[in-house]
Amino acid sequence: MSSDKMLNNTLFISTKNFPLCSILRIIGYYFIVLWITGMILNGSVLYILVRNKKLRQSSTNILIGGLLLADLIGTYFEIPLPTFSLLSCRWIFTYTGCVFEAMIVYFAGCSNIYMLCLISIDRYRKIIRPFSAQKANIKQTYLTIAVAYLLSLFWTVMPLLGWSDYDYEGIRISCSIKWTGRSFNIISYNITIFIFVYLVPITIIIVTNTKIYLSIRNRWQRSMLNLNCNRVKHQHKIERHILNTIILIIGGYLIAWTPYAIIVFIRIFIDTDRIPAIVDTLPALFAKSSLAPQWKLSYAQANPFPTATSYPVW
Repeated sequence: MSSDKMLNNTLFISTKNFPLCSILRIIGYYFIVLWITGMILNGSVLYILVRNKKLRQSSTNILIGGLLLADLIGTYFEIPLPTFSLLSCRWIFTYTGCVFEAMIVYFAGCSNIYMLCLISIDRYRKIIRPFSAQKANIKQTYLTIAVAYLLSLFWTVMPLLGWSDYDYEGIRISCSIKWTGRSFNIISYNITIFIFVYLVPITIIIVTNTKIYLSIRNRWQRSMLNLNCNRVKHQHKIERHILNTIILIIGGYLIAWTPYAIIVFIRIFIDTDRIPAIVDTLPALFAKSSLAPQWKLSYAQANPFPTATSYPVW
């Protein structure tokens, strides 16, 4: 550890109280609830998917499994560290714990957005281009998940190898990539991940889901001309159900991470001094809480795994 980091860490650990300690403890209790529900929800749905071979014959279900696995890893290994720190009103796990927490949440966050991007592409192919979707096989789906994980791991490991760095953030109750540095090393990394871990995946997600929505709406308008066609109505109902559940997942992620992305954008491109420490911290904690999101309960209740006889097949 550099002398700079040792000094910062020593000063931080020696700090006994924060002005907003009571608020931090409330957030800490909230994190405890998130940790329990996240372990139960992510674990139970993933267990159902692993146990039921029939469900794993669908590329979408496998991609959802990849999403749940990344969330489960983040929930299990990352959430306890900021939780105990919030309850103590200070970071209690040294700089090594800071790096570990930042790496886990960063890996899970990158994996999440790449998985959502793959799910959107998968749904686009199955609804907009169903004939090309039939050519995809299960092995290819597992391969794309592995590529997404490896790409996420690449971005996570780079700061350890010298491209940027991990550091405390905000009121120093959690850790992340070092966003505030002004060296070329840090700025080049931040701009690169802002493009390839946020802008590009978000653009793909928005474009594909917009086209899916327009396609389903056009099919519905055409089906209104033939009200007696029950099969068309049933098909439309299933497609709307699938689209709604995917939007629920994507919407939950965007709500959790977009405020943090805005703060990061300001820190990179504008002026870090304009952001109060607590304003800098709360979006980061809110984004990290998405690893155990309450909206997954709604998703699970929405019957995420339609039967193999449903159309379109998941």
